[in-house]
Amino acid sequence: MAYINATTQQNWVKLVLIKYDATAHATLTGSDFYSAVDAGTGALTLVSGAIELTGLQDVTINNANGSFRWKTLSQQGESVITTVSTNSLSGNFVLDPALFFGTTPGTNTTIATGGIFGYSNNRIQVAFMVAPSGATISQTPDNYLIMGNGFVSSLAPKVSADSPVWVSPVTIEVNGDYTLAAIA
Repeated sequence: MAYINATTQQNWVKLVLIKYDATAHATLTGSDFYSAVDAGTGALTLVSGAIELTGLQDVTINNANGSFRWKTLSQQGESVITTVSTNSLSGNFVLDPALFFGTTPGTNTTIATGGIFGYSNNRIQVAFMVAPSGATISQTPDNYLIMGNGFVSSLAPKVSADSPVWVSPVTIEVNGDYTLAAIA
């Protein structure tokens, strides 16, 4: 049985965000998000303006196909066809002030300067890349990147006595389909 390994430092799940540009990002590839990977640690060298959402606690990749069902008098069971899917990416992360608020809050030139909060608040479209088993180049033939674009939503930072660091859920409402690409 095969499984997706996310247990070692090289295999930690990566979630990288950039400001989406329909012209520049018509076909997303890993090089839109990072330029190099450290083979020993799995650390990414991000492209200018990109952020890696560190402090991830969990990630869920949702692909919910819609359906249309109908009944006929000539059959005992229902008939069904699938319709468009509702895609989203969600998770929880420990807040890093530079990632959440940006390096220059109020400046939305890049997601690094505007922050996740600024992009959500101003409804600015992002492109995302998820590396479910890290992004170590040529790791295995079945190591994939899941990419797409959408809007950041569902931020709800909270802190409590049981969890003395700020944690927030985050959802990326995907605009269209996911793109799947093998790591070269």
